Amino acid sequence: MQKQLFFILSFFFIAWSSSAQVKKSDIVFEKTTIDFGRIFVEGGIVLANYQFTNNSTQDFVIRSLDAACGCTNPRSSADTIASGASGDISVEFNPKGMRGKVDKYVNVIGNYSDDYQVELKFTAEIASSEERDPNVYYKGEFGYLLLDKIRLDWGDRYVGQTFLDSVLLSNDGYNDIIISGFTKSPAYITTLNTPITLKVGETKALLLKVDVLDTVGKNTDILRLKTNDKFFPTKQITVGINYKQDYSKWKKRDYKKAPQIVFSNEKIQMGEVKSGAITRRNIDITNSGKTNLIIRRIDTDCSCAIIAPSKLVIAPGESIKVDVKFDSLYKKGSQSKAITVYSNDPINPVKKIYVQAVVY
Repeated sequence: MQKQLFFILSFFFIAWSSSAQVKKSDIVFEKTTIDFGRIFVEGGIVLANYQFTNNSTQDFVIRSLDAACGCTNPRSSADTIASGASGDISVEFNPKGMRGKVDKYVNVIGNYSDDYQVELKFTAEIASSEERDPNVYYKGEFGYLLLDKIRLDWGDRYVGQTFLDSVLLSNDGYNDIIISGFTKSPAYITTLNTPITLKVGETKALLLKVDVLDTVGKNTDILRLKTNDKFFPTKQITVGINYKQDYSKWKKRDYKKAPQIVFSNEKIQMGEVKSGAITRRNIDITNSGKTNLIIRRIDTDCSCAIIAPSKLVIAPGESIKVDVKFDSLYKKGSQSKAITVYSNDPINPVKKIYVQAVVY
């Protein structure tokens, strides 16, 4: 008896489930047609995404997705979408071997009470990159996430400063784009508002906070943004900054106690040098001030001209001999190479010396 009752209840449950249907108008798609515009066959697969909401009081059951051809691969986020819930149909389209205007469709077959299916369409103009006009921007050629600038030049900044900057991000694609944050960035730069979700056509600012490091000289770094942009998931931003020490609040007594850097020769003449030869000269660096002189950084505009101090902290009144090397390999004619020395001398925090030679 109990077994019979179980089968009867099961039968009625299955019958009720199969009869539960939704009206076609209750399954509301944000859009049913997507235009990819002009795409290039070399770019490979493009993705269309159709988002919808089930406004029915019943579950929406997707029974199958019928694609126009083998070039189209549709899939749904779920087979059953509960009442009030949202879902999406994503469609991959491979333009390989095609040219010109194409119109494709995917039929969503479900438990509609008043129809059999909903038709989703997409169109594209397919070309080869060999045919493109180099002076015209084509949608998606740099990915669908666009940046209003790819370089940030912050100029002179002083140790201890904190400042903000921003980059405008735009979604030029067909689906939501999510900017998760940095995959690589220097520790002194942080984002204030990631993750960011951009709807199609939407623009938002990426907010950056910069804490200026306790260092000196010019510096370049790379920010790499992690996104779900299908073709260019990593976006790169170059940042440049010139670190400086701030002596604006110093008093006269501070300057009197300060270190002072002096070079015995600021133009080192190597004379005539045969190409490929290495020549050396010595100069003196003296601290004529009253506190320790600290050499904080040495830059050169050519690796062929370098100096190598034996120590970086020079006591008041002390002088050190410094080796200056010039490598003439692959050089010809008159040469003048600059070496920049950064120190804690408040009067001359940046000093240049020049290595000069005539290479034959």
